[in-house]
Amino acid sequence: MPLSELFDTPAVKSPFILSGNLADEERLAHFPATTRVHAGLLNAMVERGQDLVIVTPSDRAEFLHLHALEALFGPKVDGRNAVFLLSSNTEFRERFRQLAPMSMRPPHDKSRYAREETPIANVTKDGSLATVTKNLNHPDKPARFLFSYTSTRIPSDDVGDRVRCVIYDDSVKYDEERLLRLWKWKQRNDVPAIVYFTSNPTSDLVEKLHGRAFLWTWPPRLLSAVVESDRDSGHEWIGADEEVSPTTHCAQVVARREQNRVSGLSIDVHTCGDGELLTALKRANDRRARFEYLARELDANILKRGQQLVRYTLGSFRELLTPLDVADFHARRTTISSRLAQLDRFADRIASDPEANPATGTFRDVVSALEELEELWDDVPASDKKQGVLVDNLLYGALDRGDSISVVTATESQQQALKTFLQSEHAALYRDLGDDLSIHDTHSIRSADPTDHIVLYGALRWGDRDLLRTDVATDVIVMAYPIEMGLLHSQVDALEDSFESIADTTFWNVIDNLTRIATDEPADVERVNIDLPEYEEPSTSDLGEDISVDEAEGEDLGEIVRGYETDYEDSEDFGPTEYETSTTQQTTTSGGRTETDCLDIHFDDGLSMYLRKDTEVCTVREGHDKLFQKNASRLKEHDVVVHLEDTNEMRDQLYALIRERGDVGLYYYANLWKVNLEAALEKTGDDLDDFVKKMEQQGLNKNRGTYERWYEMEVHRTRSKKSFWAIADAYDLDSVKENFSQVWNAVQEMETIYSRLKKALRQTALRSAADGTLDDVMLSESPDIRLSDFEIGKYLFRLNVQSIEEGVEAKSSQIGRLRGL
Repeated sequence: MPLSELFDTPAVKSPFILSGNLADEERLAHFPATTRVHAGLLNAMVERGQDLVIVTPSDRAEFLHLHALEALFGPKVDGRNAVFLLSSNTEFRERFRQLAPMSMRPPHDKSRYAREETPIANVTKDGSLATVTKNLNHPDKPARFLFSYTSTRIPSDDVGDRVRCVIYDDSVKYDEERLLRLWKWKQRNDVPAIVYFTSNPTSDLVEKLHGRAFLWTWPPRLLSAVVESDRDSGHEWIGADEEVSPTTHCAQVVARREQNRVSGLSIDVHTCGDGELLTALKRANDRRARFEYLARELDANILKRGQQLVRYTLGSFRELLTPLDVADFHARRTTISSRLAQLDRFADRIASDPEANPATGTFRDVVSALEELEELWDDVPASDKKQGVLVDNLLYGALDRGDSISVVTATESQQQALKTFLQSEHAALYRDLGDDLSIHDTHSIRSADPTDHIVLYGALRWGDRDLLRTDVATDVIVMAYPIEMGLLHSQVDALEDSFESIADTTFWNVIDNLTRIATDEPADVERVNIDLPEYEEPSTSDLGEDISVDEAEGEDLGEIVRGYETDYEDSEDFGPTEYETSTTQQTTTSGGRTETDCLDIHFDDGLSMYLRKDTEVCTVREGHDKLFQKNASRLKEHDVVVHLEDTNEMRDQLYALIRERGDVGLYYYANLWKVNLEAALEKTGDDLDDFVKKMEQQGLNKNRGTYERWYEMEVHRTRSKKSFWAIADAYDLDSVKENFSQVWNAVQEMETIYSRLKKALRQTALRSAADGTLDDVMLSESPDIRLSDFEIGKYLFRLNVQSIEEGVEAKSSQIGRLRGL
């Protein structure tokens, strides 16, 4: 698609800046095509006098020095010759200082814009200007590039009437008062436009600007088309190894990250925690929830501060990636010990407050639970903590594969602590990984070079939740304890709600039109592609790549199955309802969880299916031979849905293929518990009631349906080690108990293989169904597993939507399954 088609529209003017026509530090300055689109938007909005918010495709706003140049020379605005750039990143000022037109050959200091047409000045506290560069030929000419690193410094009105555009980087701290002051200054001086750049669609800034500014975000289809235009243009600068200008180096990083986003980002959650640690974390979190409930009831101001202190302290534990002493050494004044001492003192303040003192005992219970957590932390096995999962599973996994990996910590001090820990305790691993390992905090990762994998320390702090859309790597792993699942769910919901709300604004029609011009298809809404387990479900990550179905190539099963130990949490007692933030209400019954506000989709031939509104479904359109994805909430009558029914028969068939053509030893250990349990039941003659009684004697408290599935061996695994051990112990399955770790890990690995092959099978079958063919695609090369191994026609359905009922209740086990077969 030629980009010129976009620049021939009223919303995107043909920009002044052009990649390769500028110099930075006397070397060519290149930049991605997305930057030209942003410049064209800025150009058009300044001319029409309209404020604009640009949500960038990458993790932070870049190239603002180029946009300042665009604002100065692009829009046709009479009588105004200055641009005001607000950014905490002073590098933009320095980069602008080095910009020169390539029409001057060779570029040199005297040809730079800052020395000729556009002198630079800093805005001072009183609004006056402090000169940075002067016009060499006319020193008295006023500055045209005005810079401030803080929103408290705005040009005086004497300068303001020269400003044609404000460029606002959301790295600048602001509050309601500062924003109001900026808006009044803009109105008073008739400044045509403010263009805001942000990478965070969930930010308070974006929320405040709803209705006040046009909101731009990149539909995945349009971004793909623009990124493809860069690749098709054969830009050699993207992969150039020689020394390049700082602007071009930044462009290389951004281009690779944009390619990651276009290629498809996926996030896996690796659940951590076991034994005493899991119990202690849950106890502390339960007590925190009880205290917060009481705090809401009493509504005393001092209790709100108490809630913050408790959350900070509990958060410090769940963010730890190192032993306590290493973290405390680098934390200096904000150690976990100091936080606990502060909580202890705060309990006395609550006790002395007449409105708050009824909560004193509950607050002290929380403090006690947190102190117990501190006491046992360093005594529990590293494998039960994120610290062990990171080292033993993820870093060694990356080393085995020769992959690069980035690790993100919550703070800069934790970043330093992790480096110290790895250098001292895992020196060989740290040395062997070398440049393939990068350790960042949540700020530095936003401008980091891409890697094969990125590991996030856990459920992110609320202000960093936009990093769930990071494009540093296509494979993102979130390490999380069970107590973090509620926060993860709410963060994903918040991100997707933000993109949905932008799609509901008036400017979305413009975005939709531009997308249709570029792709002949409507604009689609960005989604967070996360494999998010239910609150009670364990999950693990795998550093091996997913099977590629888009390229229809097989992959060695050995690249999927990895021998590292996987740790699943004991999650029987975890109660998600305290942390549920989704609008879908859930209740638990003996038959499983019941969800409200679901959709009941009715198809032809009497078939129907319950779906959550946010479930993505595959549809085919008339005249197209490929699949399209949309949320179930966007389904309409007469849509054609392509669905692969996941049946036990298909599951058994896939397991049999893995057994027959794969790792016999792996299958032996994975199946050992079933073989031994079947023999034990035959020997004892136990019926279901006997089985339930023995499980309850082991301390389990499950519903009868779960016990029945175990008894009938309808499942390939239990959800937790505790339940798995209880079965082995109750029936004296000695061979299972003696090889417990091997058996447990084999069960999990078999499940991982199954889920990955099932995903490949599903995607390949659906894609084949879309174009009317069922090609014999290889799903795995070793063992040889192909699409033709399955009677795929038994499981694949093309369904015409007849009607849709909203707001219905459905059990979770029914959702996504066809009824009426």
